[in-house]
Amino acid sequence: MYSQIIRFVAVENKAGFCYACPIFTYGGRGTLKPGCRPAEHAIIYYTTLQSPTLLPGENELRYEPIGVLPPAAERQPLNVACRIRFGKLYPIEWNVKVKDLGRVADEDMGRLIHYYKSELDKPR
Repeated sequence: MYSQIIRFVAVENKAGFCYACPIFTYGGRGTLKPGCRPAEHAIIYYTTLQSPTLLPGENELRYEPIGVLPPAAERQPLNVACRIRFGKLYPIEWNVKVKDLGRVADEDMGRLIHYYKSELDKPR
């Protein structure tokens, strides 16, 4: 059996659940992973612990980085390869146990929602 922990950013509340965009490192490769669609991604980072950074060889992403204010006790930055994928949504039930990873910075909240909605509106 295979399992992994996936981080998410909640982007829309619904009755009894929310939609969330996943955060992946793609095995530390960021959007360099074969088959990855860089145009659906943005860098996600802790604003007080690090700066947004592209990996060597990674091209500029369509979406600007999204900053997150970490919980007060957090001392470790997010993996430099963390990318939020706006092109894939997960429904998360409200009764699922979660760990607080912080709050999207106020100055980035509008862009976060705009990016989510722009991917949602794209024909597949």
